[in-house]
Amino acid sequence: MRKTTSLLLLFFSLILSFNMNASEVNANSPLDAEIKGFVIDYETNGPLEYATISLFKSQDSTFVTGVITDMQGAFSLNTLPGKYYVVIQFMGYQDKTINVNIQNAREVVSLGRIVMKADSALLDEVEVVAEKSTMTMTLDKRVFNVGKDVSSTAGNAIEVLDNIPSVNVDVEGNVSLRGDSGVQILVDGKVSGLAGVSTQDALRSLQADMIERIEVVTNPSVRYDAEGTAGIINIVLKKDKRKGFNASVDVRGGFPVQWGEKFLKKDFPFQSGIGASLNYRFKKFNVFANYNYNYRDDISDGYTKTEYFSGENIYDPLMANHHDATQITEQYTYRNRHREGHNLRGGFDYYFTDDDILTFSAMMRQSEGHNTPAVTYYDAFPFQGLNQYSRRTEDWYNTRPMMEYTLSYDKYFGSKDNSLKASLRYFTSLDHEWSYIEDADYLTEQDMNSNLPLYAINQTTSTQENHQNLQATVDFVHHYGVSVVELGGKYTNQIIDNYMLVKEDDIVLADYTHDFDYNQQVAALYGSYGRELGRFSGQVGLRSEFTLIDTYLKDTEKRNNQRYLNVFPTGHLNYSITEVDQVQASYARRIRRPWYHQMAPFSSFNDDRNIRTGNPDLRPIFTDSYEISYLRFWEKGNINFTTYYRHSTDVIRHFTTVVDDISISRPENFGISDDYGVELVGSLDLYKWWNVNGSINFFKSNTVGDWNGRHYVTDSYNTIARLVFKFRMKKVCDLQITGRYMGPREEPLGYRDANYWCDLAASRDVFKKKGTVSLNIRDVFGSRQHGGESWGDNFWQYSESSWSTTTVTLNFNYRINQQQNKKRMPGGNGGGEGFEGGEGGEMEY
Repeated sequence: MRKTTSLLLLFFSLILSFNMNASEVNANSPLDAEIKGFVIDYETNGPLEYATISLFKSQDSTFVTGVITDMQGAFSLNTLPGKYYVVIQFMGYQDKTINVNIQNAREVVSLGRIVMKADSALLDEVEVVAEKSTMTMTLDKRVFNVGKDVSSTAGNAIEVLDNIPSVNVDVEGNVSLRGDSGVQILVDGKVSGLAGVSTQDALRSLQADMIERIEVVTNPSVRYDAEGTAGIINIVLKKDKRKGFNASVDVRGGFPVQWGEKFLKKDFPFQSGIGASLNYRFKKFNVFANYNYNYRDDISDGYTKTEYFSGENIYDPLMANHHDATQITEQYTYRNRHREGHNLRGGFDYYFTDDDILTFSAMMRQSEGHNTPAVTYYDAFPFQGLNQYSRRTEDWYNTRPMMEYTLSYDKYFGSKDNSLKASLRYFTSLDHEWSYIEDADYLTEQDMNSNLPLYAINQTTSTQENHQNLQATVDFVHHYGVSVVELGGKYTNQIIDNYMLVKEDDIVLADYTHDFDYNQQVAALYGSYGRELGRFSGQVGLRSEFTLIDTYLKDTEKRNNQRYLNVFPTGHLNYSITEVDQVQASYARRIRRPWYHQMAPFSSFNDDRNIRTGNPDLRPIFTDSYEISYLRFWEKGNINFTTYYRHSTDVIRHFTTVVDDISISRPENFGISDDYGVELVGSLDLYKWWNVNGSINFFKSNTVGDWNGRHYVTDSYNTIARLVFKFRMKKVCDLQITGRYMGPREEPLGYRDANYWCDLAASRDVFKKKGTVSLNIRDVFGSRQHGGESWGDNFWQYSESSWSTTTVTLNFNYRINQQQNKKRMPGGNGGGEGFEGGEGGEMEY
């Protein structure tokens, strides 16, 4: 690992020094003439940074060169004597054209102050207060800008993701995209310690006030990792670049509410937190920092009923012969979970020039948790007329420190569209968990309610998991007229060591104790070519990835080594029917490698009757994904219609076997899957004060495979819908009501119930719009539950559970030197999800 790190650091340094020297050569080259000027905003009289300046020959409109303006709105172009015209462009502003005649070599032509006015004919002016969250969309990417508004305050990354069309989060925090859980989640374009091995817990620790935007790509090009059969979700953290000093502070508090008999049954739970974002830009430095502290208590419960069959009495799902069960177990689970943690991130940008930028950032997370689950079992034996009662209680603790370092260098050639970017990221984390368990049997139910056990056993668990991850990337993009070429490479090395010790009355339980090593390395190279031709534009690419996965179970000395080289082609074809109508057809081949927890021996021991194990022999899933999308926007609304098809091989499903009364769930490569779907996303401003937006995804999933000597064919029709009403009540508040629905789904040996829930939120600006107070009520009716059935030859099981309860939170945000900005976007008043062109926040890979 050290040798690899040293080589990559050397490689990175060579790239950096080469480009710095190249920059110096270009700066010292002889120049014939210069065109310079300043671009100014008409309304604010301030400079427009990043305005595009293009130079063309007057004779044939041949493009000569181009630059963008710097922080002062200044620009400078160098060219030979001749007749030209300069085009100045900035998103949402009227283009401006200026003729220039250069007669002499080394002549300096000053265009002075160039004033740009807003283009009101194309875009309605919208006053966006406190960075209101909006959805911007193109044919191949959706960008959710996370602001301090009613939909995102006081939440965490899981809750923010739940607000995005196409993205679904179940009650346990598992993220899926269009019903497929094969999602690659990145932070700032790369795998991060904030969304690494334990994705759900990591995303819950990342608060919304640290997030700038979230990008969703369903059919990525070859510039993106091939990992993720459903696509990519990229979480971009805040890093401001405005001049001078600016900051924002968040303070939040709240509490979960559990409806019914169990409300306030235990200690009253509470949630609180504080966050701060700071930025200071001066001369060639831009310094940024974010801090967040989060304290959270949750209460949840679950119910499971299992019927066991033996001998000739097997379970038949068609006959539902429940009366043949030889044992019936009802299981009630109550959880009280406590989590708190600190996230600190800081760094700087150093501008050698406007086209040479070095960035360093570091991130630290320190979190801890304490859970007290209690599982109560009622066992009935109908044929013997016997009943048994038992309860399993646990005190579970964990600590999760993490450190992450990122170094990147960006070199631009003439414009932001032509670049060479290199980056190096390394993070390490330690997950330490330990618990104390009491498993008690009772003679009668009354004894159990009085906590008078017949006898009890004591168990302890201790798990220590060390995680190291190294990533190095190089990406080159260059435009040649109407063509664009992209080249790049990436290397990832992930090392995980896991040691788990389980004892019962000081005796080691060998079946549950293990020492497991996992190493995954991926090396990738890619190239793509794109071209515009009239109303058509397209891109084709090829990515090659070599994968190495090694696992080693030290207790049994069992090794599993996998090596495979794969190619992943992609293709995108766009056609602009008009300026407001676009069509795209795309194809991408994707992979979903078995992740660590799917291959590790055991994941938990808090319920010794329901054990989840891993499978080190799992093979990767390969998916061919096809999409056709239509996008249209108009003055008061927009719509995006997509039809898609996914064909996957070696799909992974969890299957349960029962030994005595212990259920063991294990992932297996099952067979092939075909998904056919249509998705509709739209937004409409009914009035200036009322916006309606929503999405619906309907798809059919056909799964065919073999397991345990039997052949299974499953057809499942699935619906996922979301509807949002936004009201802007002047001088009162902004109000948002969100409803979601996830339809039932069939599996080869099971069935998932439908579920639905509703959220309510309101916000109001205070202190001359420098502050915002927001109230959120998540899962208003307490209806968000997960339930379903599963079965096999010798068991049938029904379960339902909720991971959290109705939660009420109050958030206050105060901004320093962050005045209101006037932003412009198509599609009405900006309350909904507008389709924006231009810079959508590109990911870096």
